[in-house]
Amino acid sequence: MPLYRVALLSFIAVITMVNPLAVVPSFIALTEGASRRARASIALLAGISCVAVLAIFLLAGNYIFKFFGITVPAFQIMGGILFLTNALRILVADDRRAHNGGGEKRMEDHDVEKAEIDPTSIAIVPLAVPMLSGPGAITSVMVLVNLYPEIEQKLAVIVAIAAVGALSYVVLLAALPISRVIGTRGRAVFTKIMSLLLGAIGIQFIINGLRPVIIDIMRAS
Repeated sequence: MPLYRVALLSFIAVITMVNPLAVVPSFIALTEGASRRARASIALLAGISCVAVLAIFLLAGNYIFKFFGITVPAFQIMGGILFLTNALRILVADDRRAHNGGGEKRMEDHDVEKAEIDPTSIAIVPLAVPMLSGPGAITSVMVLVNLYPEIEQKLAVIVAIAAVGALSYVVLLAALPISRVIGTRGRAVFTKIMSLLLGAIGIQFIINGLRPVIIDIMRAS
């Protein structure tokens, strides 16, 4: 597969789970009262931290698989099921929900209180983890680890992760204008479209995971 396709598919899989647009309302609430420079610093640190977390799981993914004795088809099937169920949940869920694609809650009351005390402390927790690089995003990276095992392919995935971090930074940096322009309905439409792509990716992951299992069963019989 051409590297540009690897990067593109990886970008779609990761950005759908990161879903920075869904973080916009929480970012605005958490940085309420902060200066423009403080918001920019928080957005930059959150984007960099998101890339760092996902890159670590990408590079350490094979060791995690070996340590727990997890096979690639098993994780592909599990990742596909997670992607598909999250996509279906987003497509049928109420637009006012406060959860992201990975299933974690976007904002807690104590986070708002923390932002009022020390705004810069929220860049890594909770913005980068778990709002941006949550369980869903980490799972997508873990699936990509063995879906694209070659060094060149992994570099393409890292480029895609960096692009996700850069886009997340831009979205958070422009959180206030974006919130005014697209509004709640615009964010909902974007999320629905990305969920359709996520569901298709999930089904493909399940097919890829089931294929070697079915072949082994047929050979054994």
